[in-house]
Amino acid sequence: MRRAAIAVIACLLVSAPLAFAATTPPTETYTTLVHQIDSGQVAVAHVNESTHDIKVTLRNGSEQFVVYPPTQHKALIDSLLHHGVTPIYTKHKHTTKPVHHVLRYVAAGVVVVLLLIGGGVWAYTRGPRKRPPEASDATSTS
Repeated sequence: MRRAAIAVIACLLVSAPLAFAATTPPTETYTTLVHQIDSGQVAVAHVNESTHDIKVTLRNGSEQFVVYPPTQHKALIDSLLHHGVTPIYTKHKHTTKPVHHVLRYVAAGVVVVLLLIGGGVWAYTRGPRKRPPEASDATSTS
């Protein structure tokens, strides 16, 4: 029973990354893309000028991803416009640095300082400690 549970957990852990993996459109060649544009198969084209790639959606619903040579950018755009496809210009999202919550650190520092001041005031106002009265010994004589 225990081995079966471990086997099930191991299978789930192995297949979890595959379930969350993003599917990327298949990559094809630039010449294939030009042929698809000329034959009128392209419905939508997302062009990224900075990385020189284009993601096209064909009329049958499939998506293709093509990296084109920078020298062919103008010819590609002109060909898309000539065949009635308006290119959509996009940018890849850049990963940003994680935001450090500076105000949280400042607030935590202020709280620590206030606690230290409060502790010092409390210790100062307590005054000196008085010794407990000593028990008088009945056996001792002065």
